Amino acid sequence: MKKWALLIGIIMLLMGCKKEGFDINNPNAETFVQQLKNGTYNEYEHDEKGERLWLQMPRFRQEHIGALIALSKDTTHIQKFPTNPLSSHSPLPEGRNYFILGECLLWIVDGIRGASPLDAYLIDISKEVNERRSGITTAEILMISDRYR
Repeated sequence: MKKWALLIGIIMLLMGCKKEGFDINNPNAETFVQQLKNGTYNEYEHDEKGERLWLQMPRFRQEHIGALIALSKDTTHIQKFPTNPLSSHSPLPEGRNYFILGECLLWIVDGIRGASPLDAYLIDISKEVNERRSGITTAEILMISDRYR
């Protein structure tokens, strides 16, 4: 009888356990944002030796767009964000050493949609070609977030 009670207790304990970490293939937008804000998002691509290379972008899909847009009103400055390691330009605008969370989330939405409507706000054609990329302001992030809804 004691064995059965112990077995049932162990089964109940195991059923109550949650998987630690973040599932990059089945992401939760709220968890992703919270980890970015806390500086705890650590889903790295690794080389064959197990060395960290770069942060991986979660595999957000069409069904995540609503949550990402809702969360894009947050203009918190963050230090880490998954970027394209093969990109030909810096992910940060000239003179800025932080990411703005809402701007990053809108970029994810653009990527899911396969569009780039943010380019009108990010490219200044009055400047030299290598200086054209700029960041958007907090007010612009809030305005764009409203338009995306």
